[in-house]
Amino acid sequence: MLYVYWFRKDLRTDDNAALAGFFKNLPDGSKFCLIYIKNRNSFNYFGEKRISFLNESLKELSRSLSEKDLDLQIIEGKSAGIFREITEKYGKVILYFNRQVEPYCIKRDKEVKEIIDSVGGQVFDYNDTCILEPGEVKNEAGDQYRVYTPFKNKSLGIIGKSHYANIRTDLSSLKKENETDLSLNRHKSIKSEDLKSSVKGIIEGGRNSGISLLKEFYENGISEYKEKRDIPSVTGTSMLSAHLHFGTVGIREAMRTAMSALNKAESESSKTGIQTWINELLWREFYYHITFFNPRLTSESFRNEYDDLNWSYDEELFDKWCRGMTGFPIVDAGMRQLNSEGWLHNRVRMITAMFLTKDLFIDWRLGEKYFAENLIDMDFSSNNGGWQWCASTGVDAQPYFRIFNPYLQSKKFDPKGDYIRKYIPELKNVPSEFIHEPDKMSSDDMKKYNVIIGKDYPAGITEHSLAKERVVSEFKKIKKY
Repeated sequence: MLYVYWFRKDLRTDDNAALAGFFKNLPDGSKFCLIYIKNRNSFNYFGEKRISFLNESLKELSRSLSEKDLDLQIIEGKSAGIFREITEKYGKVILYFNRQVEPYCIKRDKEVKEIIDSVGGQVFDYNDTCILEPGEVKNEAGDQYRVYTPFKNKSLGIIGKSHYANIRTDLSSLKKENETDLSLNRHKSIKSEDLKSSVKGIIEGGRNSGISLLKEFYENGISEYKEKRDIPSVTGTSMLSAHLHFGTVGIREAMRTAMSALNKAESESSKTGIQTWINELLWREFYYHITFFNPRLTSESFRNEYDDLNWSYDEELFDKWCRGMTGFPIVDAGMRQLNSEGWLHNRVRMITAMFLTKDLFIDWRLGEKYFAENLIDMDFSSNNGGWQWCASTGVDAQPYFRIFNPYLQSKKFDPKGDYIRKYIPELKNVPSEFIHEPDKMSSDDMKKYNVIIGKDYPAGITEHSLAKERVVSEFKKIKKY
């Protein structure tokens, strides 16, 4: 009999629910191994910067285990095939892992469980991705919530210390002499030192980096989160999204940190800032629960009727949006930040997504895929939920007739144009008077500020007021009123 621990989106040894269960229940003298399976999942969205973050995290996890005289066996291939070979070679397998909510992960785990069940083995899975189990938060009718605010309020009434308590792990129960080297014939084993991190983004992988960010945010950012989170030119957010996705920092650790800060907060403004971040953690929770109960979201709108919208698929306009060449500075700055850093400020995610889906009326699925391919912190539930919110097709989405004006958003959240100038060097000399709408400069202004609109920087590719009329008209065809 072989006991296997399978690391997935939980790349840490501390406060890890399934790993703690594995350590606790492993009988003395039992053969065991710790594995990670490196495989592009069926959603197939993995950009190079994201892979670099993952590889850095795996290297650090491997080092932390080796310090305890343990090995992380990284195996390349499809999960079902790997476990089929493990059961063929070792017979009965007892497998531990933390559950995931994505439909393609649930399908994968079902296949693996069937393989292990077929040889008389067992699978033990745990909740580690969510604070509350999907299904634990229900409305009065006993169904899932479809609106965030009542979900949040119900969740806050349920969540207690036990939901975010530190789950202690004791690696001392694992003895090196009982560790099994799988040495599979049909699948490639990868040494952690061979993992490449060639194309790096702005966020460094690994638990040490994640814990440092969490500590910095706790000490210097969380109390001011509400007032700074929407300003893209400053570091007003935690920057923890990639770490929460890959589990280098656990969601319980994030919630525990927030609750600790809330209990120690002395001013009402600090409490408000901290509570706002807690609410954002619960937005993540909300989207995770929605994904769990709605597997069709991998390809469909949450509100099915909107799959009949007459979306545009203009390749030229989409390419200009991708490259940050729309002529709308706040949009272009955001897309260039995404392309260069593998990360994008959340306010600007909303602005760029709504520009694509409303001003250009391009299918949200194209934007969702582009973000997924380029974001280090790509998380299916949050990415899909955010895109459908902006497109007005999702759960508790922005009403279709409420459309961000990119110029007003720019003036409100980047009033001096600091963010725009950072990512659009063509506009570095343009004063705040024109930075949000450079089209308004005269020919003399353009010469004065050394940028010719239409040549050095593009003119706007659409007219916002006309685009808004189009969107409302197309949605009304579906709404029929």
